[in-house]
Amino acid sequence: MKKFTVCNFMYFITGILIILALQTNLFSQSWVTLGTGANGDVNALTVYNNELIVAGTFTVAGGQLVNHIARWNGTSWQPLGLGTNDDIYALALYSNFLVAAGRFTTAGGVSCNKIAFWNGSSWNTTGGTVNGIINALGIMGSALIVGGTFTNINGMNTLRIARWQNAWQQIGSGFDGDVNALAMYNSMMYAGGIFNIADSLPAKKIARWDGSRWATLGVGMDDGGVFSMRVFSSSLYVGGTFTSIGGSLTNRIARWNGTSWAPVGAGFSGGVYALHSLGSNIYAGGDFDFANFQPASKIAVYNGSTWNALGSGIGGSSPKVHAIFSYLGDIIVGGHFTLAGGQSVNNIANWKLTVGITPLSSEIPVNYKLLQNYPNPFNPETQIRFDLPKTEFVNLSVYDSKGELVKILVNQIVNAGEYKTEFSSEGLTSGVYFYRIISGSYSETKKMVLVK
Repeated sequence: MKKFTVCNFMYFITGILIILALQTNLFSQSWVTLGTGANGDVNALTVYNNELIVAGTFTVAGGQLVNHIARWNGTSWQPLGLGTNDDIYALALYSNFLVAAGRFTTAGGVSCNKIAFWNGSSWNTTGGTVNGIINALGIMGSALIVGGTFTNINGMNTLRIARWQNAWQQIGSGFDGDVNALAMYNSMMYAGGIFNIADSLPAKKIARWDGSRWATLGVGMDDGGVFSMRVFSSSLYVGGTFTSIGGSLTNRIARWNGTSWAPVGAGFSGGVYALHSLGSNIYAGGDFDFANFQPASKIAVYNGSTWNALGSGIGGSSPKVHAIFSYLGDIIVGGHFTLAGGQSVNNIANWKLTVGITPLSSEIPVNYKLLQNYPNPFNPETQIRFDLPKTEFVNLSVYDSKGELVKILVNQIVNAGEYKTEFSSEGLTSGVYFYRIISGSYSETKKMVLVK
């Protein structure tokens, strides 16, 4: 029988597994816990100083008293000072600060009415008195935008939206209903919620700030409300409880390209309360059971053409996803639930995208790179590192000096990032070995030496 060359054999194996990956989409990914989780709902997630920041209604995380906000470094939970005295609904990064907002009145023991700034060691106040809840935070240039249920800040009429830039200011004449989500798209701030009027003019559930006033986006939503927004693939994706726009069925999610609305697949059977994108995928979470008419329990991923479930998804008593974010190459999901992929969790879980490999940083590299293994020569183990500037299917395999396949180290869809994997020489003899990576059109081979 004719022997495969290294190149032909590797292409054959990669081709077969790519087909399997396309059929199952998420074949090697799984749900894992983040320690013991949190004892209450997780409402907001972000990353600050290379740590995952988690906020919500909980008071304990990982067995520690944290008071509504905590940080996760990949292995353990820690508090942020004394935390807050009530619930947090939104997080953002602004001018080197971590900003938390919600219904609390103190943070770290300091009077911080509904909003506070964390500088890495202590909490600080804006000096504002907000008469309602802050649901959403956004950044517009050098200004921090806040939206919610409030109508007044420091005696100033704000009607559910305002901006902070060393002092509180109005931004238009506001809305007649709650603002639940904020996002920047095409250099304009977008606000979504359950309102019908913006700046005294009709604007059904969503509006954009053009620099002088709030303006509508087409005819807006026919029903329900907007609860989440995310910029992805040159469009603004909008999720919520609405089912149609201008009479056209959208089923709780739609995308805006700057001039018109379009559906995103067949949509969802329930509300969409969280959206997040990573690489070439966008993730949606909420209280739905179906996406594109296929089972998807509370969370799903869209690859540009179809929605897919993330394993068996999220479960428990009245489960709901409130927040999605990415950390160290994986997807973090927060909300109100006690099951993820059938295993017991407490309101937060990790959809592990990087099976068999370890993310090294949250930074996205500019170029592809396969680094020299270390140590080299080695015995019995060595470490191989590689960089990916975009999400792609990756095959990283080891061959002997005759071109025979020794071991497949990585064979899965991997998100953009910097990674490492381990290679063990168990069962191998001393000699020269080669390791080769293929990712899209990029390929590279390096030599390593095993000395026993």
